[in-house]
Amino acid sequence: MHGLVFASLRDYTVECLGREETDRIWDDRVFEPDTAYEDEWFAAQLDRLVAATSRSRAEVERNFGAFAGRVTFAALFPDYYADSGDVLTFLLGVEEQIHELVRVTLPGATPPKLHIHPFGEAGVLISYTSDRGLCRLLEGLVLGTAAKLGDAVAIEEIQCMHRSDPACVFTVVRSGA
Repeated sequence: MHGLVFASLRDYTVECLGREETDRIWDDRVFEPDTAYEDEWFAAQLDRLVAATSRSRAEVERNFGAFAGRVTFAALFPDYYADSGDVLTFLLGVEEQIHELVRVTLPGATPPKLHIHPFGEAGVLISYTSDRGLCRLLEGLVLGTAAKLGDAVAIEEIQCMHRSDPACVFTVVRSGA
């Protein structure tokens, strides 16, 4: 998992719990943005946040994803957000504009593989595959990015790896469309 994601999760934890409680459940580890870290440690941090908030794992993943899409990645890729203009255009280019860049520049990084295609006149279809199985995180990222770009979307998962499907497949449609 990319160090930036760990740093973002820590920022989200501060937003949820405050600095003192965050310091209690996080160790002193520093996450470098140009380094990949163990997936197991990320899962353990999510579990600590679940326990501290008494929220479900799915809710924590989704809410963290929304935070990362609205705050972290918007700050890291401001030009891409601005140039996209809307969430559907953003999503159609995210694999090429962000994930491929991460794969090339960060040895050992394994962002999920996304296949994104237009879906009707006002939507996209997203196929997500990853050994991490963080489909709720992806859902949150879409919702957070939409909020940052001033769009309202409805997202529905029609297939899920957690139900033994080969991939998680989502429809994302502009609300009211």
